[in-house]
Amino acid sequence: MPTPLEDLNAKLFREQLHSQFKVHQDNTAPVMLELADVIETNQSPKMELFSLSFRGPFRPRLDQRTHRMEHEKLGEIEIFLTPISADQQDGTMYEAVFHRFRKP
Repeated sequence: MPTPLEDLNAKLFREQLHSQFKVHQDNTAPVMLELADVIETNQSPKMELFSLSFRGPFRPRLDQRTHRMEHEKLGEIEIFLTPISADQQDGTMYEAVFHRFRKP
């Protein structure tokens, strides 16, 4: 059972910078992504806003959708990923954006 996203925050992801996330795909081999950056914007005491950047291979490229990922410390999570750039030398960059109410 996936780890609930409400249990994860920017601090927990920042502790995993440069670690590997295994992305499972239907009928193909998993794709490995590296957590490249965590950007947190604290503009509101009521809202939590942060984004994650992942670097993956140039091919295969993941579609924009919710993906099931595995991480050795965070467990299994489901995150909506959007490809934001790609080139053959640096691979493909993906972004996940979290914008939600803070827990009381």
